[in-house]
Amino acid sequence: MQYDNILRNISRYVLLTPAQEAAFCDLLSIETVKRKELLLREGDVCTDEYFVNKGCLRQYFVDRKGLEHNLYFAIEDWWISDLYSRTQMAPSYCNIVALEDSELVKINHQALEKFMTKVPELERFFRLSYEQSMVNQHLKNLQMLYMTAEERYSYFRERFPALANRIPQKHIATFLGLTPQFFNTIHAKVLRAKKEASK
Repeated sequence: MQYDNILRNISRYVLLTPAQEAAFCDLLSIETVKRKELLLREGDVCTDEYFVNKGCLRQYFVDRKGLEHNLYFAIEDWWISDLYSRTQMAPSYCNIVALEDSELVKINHQALEKFMTKVPELERFFRLSYEQSMVNQHLKNLQMLYMTAEERYSYFRERFPALANRIPQKHIATFLGLTPQFFNTIHAKVLRAKKEASK
C-alpha cells in the first residue's frame, strides 16, 4: 500500500484504529518531484506537509549575497515542510529542492488541523515530532557554539551516516556552517583519522 510507510512512521508514537487510519489516508496524496525540481520556492506560501517515501530533499535559504545556507535535509521516513510559512500562512524565506528523484506523501495543513480535532492521537504524534525537531535544532545551535568544525562533521557522520553518504559535500559544508574549501580539509582529516583507527 502506498501509505504503509507513513502509517508505520506514525505508529512509532501512537496507535490509530483501522477506521482512523482509513480516514487519515483519505487526506493524503502522492507527489513526485524530479532531481533539481523545487517543491517549495522562496516567496510562496507553504500549505502542505510532506513525508518522504523515497528520495532526498534539502531545505535552504539564500542570503543577500546570493549564498545558499542549508537548513535541513530529508530522506526516506522523514518529514519536510516550512514550519514558519505553513503555520503563519506567510511567504516562505526558504526553498525546498529534490536532490534525487523523490516520491512524497502530501497532506494539506488545514485539512490536517481539522482532522486532528477529531483524532487527538494524531495531534500527539505531531506534537512529539515537532518537539524532537526542536530538540535537534537546539542541539545544532549549541554545537555551532562549542564544537570545533572537525567535531561537528564527525558528529554529523556518526549521527546521520545515510545523509553523509548521499548528500554532496558542498551541501553538508554549508549545513555545518563551513566554507566548501575548509570542509574539504576537515573531510580529508576525518577520513584519515577513521582509517588509522580501523588499522
